[in-house]
Amino acid sequence: MQAVDSVSASGARTRVFARPDVTFAVIWLILGLPWLAGAKAIPFDATQQFFPAVSFVAQQLQQLQLPWWNPYLFSGYPQVADPQMMTFQPSMVLPMLLAPQSLHWFGVVVMLHVLLCGLGGLRLARHYGLQALPQLVFALVLTFGAVAASRLQHTPMLVSYAWLPWLWLALSRLRHEQRWRDAAWAGLFGGLCSLQLTQVTYFIILGCALYACAAVVFAPGAKRLKLLLQLGTVGALAALISAPQWLSTLAWLPYTNRAVISLEESVQGATRWQTLATLLSGNVFEQGRGTYWGPGDITQDYLYLGAVPLALWLGWGAAVVKAQPRRARVALAIIVFAVAFALGDRTPLFPWLFGWLPGLDLFRRPADALFVVVPMAAWLSAHALQQALRTPRLQSHLPSLAVMMAIAGYTLWLVLEGHLRSLLWLALSAGIGLWAMRSVRRAAAGHARAGRLLLALLVVDMLAFNVGTDFNTSSAAKSVPTAKRSGGTQSAYRALTPELIEGIPERAAVFGLPALTNGAAAWGLPLVNGYNPLMTLDYQHMVGTPPWPLAHVQDAPGTAWAPDFNARLFDLLGLRWVVAGSAFPGAAPFDDQIQWARRDSVLPRVLNPSAVQRHEGRYPDPAAFAATDFATTLWLPADAVTTCPDHAAAQVQVTLEDYQASQIRLRYHADAPGWVVVNELDAIGWQASANGSALPIIRGNGLFRAICVPAGDGELTVRYSPTGLWKAAWQARATAQ
Repeated sequence: MQAVDSVSASGARTRVFARPDVTFAVIWLILGLPWLAGAKAIPFDATQQFFPAVSFVAQQLQQLQLPWWNPYLFSGYPQVADPQMMTFQPSMVLPMLLAPQSLHWFGVVVMLHVLLCGLGGLRLARHYGLQALPQLVFALVLTFGAVAASRLQHTPMLVSYAWLPWLWLALSRLRHEQRWRDAAWAGLFGGLCSLQLTQVTYFIILGCALYACAAVVFAPGAKRLKLLLQLGTVGALAALISAPQWLSTLAWLPYTNRAVISLEESVQGATRWQTLATLLSGNVFEQGRGTYWGPGDITQDYLYLGAVPLALWLGWGAAVVKAQPRRARVALAIIVFAVAFALGDRTPLFPWLFGWLPGLDLFRRPADALFVVVPMAAWLSAHALQQALRTPRLQSHLPSLAVMMAIAGYTLWLVLEGHLRSLLWLALSAGIGLWAMRSVRRAAAGHARAGRLLLALLVVDMLAFNVGTDFNTSSAAKSVPTAKRSGGTQSAYRALTPELIEGIPERAAVFGLPALTNGAAAWGLPLVNGYNPLMTLDYQHMVGTPPWPLAHVQDAPGTAWAPDFNARLFDLLGLRWVVAGSAFPGAAPFDDQIQWARRDSVLPRVLNPSAVQRHEGRYPDPAAFAATDFATTLWLPADAVTTCPDHAAAQVQVTLEDYQASQIRLRYHADAPGWVVVNELDAIGWQASANGSALPIIRGNGLFRAICVPAGDGELTVRYSPTGLWKAAWQARATAQ
């Protein structure tokens, strides 16, 4: 269907905007200016987790190295298997090659995905026959409404979401025109959506599966088989494109701290009833401007789509239901379903689905379902505007009006309990909504400026409440270690950088410096701790490091193998420095920002023990482990099979030739078979070879890579391989069965 550019009830041709794409790009530039200009950074997870990960991948590729293994957090982990780190996402990684260590450029790349989403939304709206002004409303609500704005920090979700309108458009065209090129486009966009396995991706996959089933069921009999084959091709192509990511993630997942998530853990990330009040105003809890007084994490529960789209739906929603009853009711049902799902165990829906829906136990935040609300609300409000421009007489959707009146009453009850300033924000949003309704009716009467005023109201509303607020902007320099400012992150970087050594790294532990906890990966600072929900279970069990930053050294949880930082396990891990933003026992000030302590008991990064001690179970006995001389003795599982003797193994002379994040090359000489223990974490996917012949890697000393090398001179290569990860996982599952 073709877009219509006139917005007049009488039929007079009043052109509102000749080029919606250009208009949207200008609005995007205005709304995104704080990040595009580098005045602000996208905060929280974007800065502390996702920027370092993408930066690491880009830097590895710049050096013509492979980014499979990240040695900079948690003493090393398989970043290739992390479902959120966008290792294979070309739309993130390729632009970051231009400036991999620039947090400013990272923000620009994220905002380019917002632009991509909006341009796709415009084309989708045009495909559905919307006029120019409704097209722009659809695109703006889609890109800057509710959680699409408040969760800008959750980069992988945003990236998947950015490809959604393009996927939606391709599938719709495929359904109606059954062209193979649309199947190819849909498969491509589906694959790009699926390259980061977040819960938003999960919802997109479920939605596509349901859409495909419905399309086949309702297709004419003569066309059904062809459509079925085309939709099968879409799924196969999307699965093929995203296969490296989901194969790696599923292979590693059983060895992590989050192999499955319980219902009790999952519902901790559910939406609260109180946050439904954010439908009415973007600052009802003063979350964007002021001191937040609401419940939970407002960024995950934020529902403010804008006063303009809400007013459009309340004013003309019934006209949409009348004009497009099936589509409108499906959109409303999806919104109700998504909100009920997001509320977690506050409704029966989520616990019921959690009990039987495959894959749901892999995610920890029901509130992610609110991403589903945004495109549906954008579709409804844009079509309400379309109907209003044709028939300006108010046609309220009474069920929606009743729900909003109930939420308004509940909200007034909340704010009247000592938060009267919130009434001003509610009044401001109501005023914008009423002004928008007046502008719509004037635009329908042929007043061109009224259409522009309506768009301006929407932009100002987004600018005031959804863009540039406390939950999606922060200092652009605070989190940059090299910034010329006084701060703990910058001091720690100045302290640790001169201490870096060539070859297999020694490490630090940092506390009270959240920007550096993961940011270290962008700057080549190896740490024993980090920030990431997913980590190796063996490491967490023996070392005790939690998957989030800690404020103080004294907060570090001890284990039987690592009760404190004097433990022998930290000698094996190469922990040289402990750095914190506050004082701790044994520390000395580096400057007025940080305290640090040096550990002098670090062991060589490669060991050559001659004796083996065996242990039952997965880990050595803690007391015996603490008393071990690791220069001469190696702990191995009791069932480990090796060609090296348990006693009097040969001395091996080892020289490091080359160290890369995902590969180590050593030259060795041994008169007889002997042990080489690389004091870097072992994990499924590591492979070893000597002179081209494969050698087994055995988990030694609980966590590390022990290799029995044959007699003679040779080159020992230890590398991380995704295909090795997939193969080892397959073999492990086959053996378990």
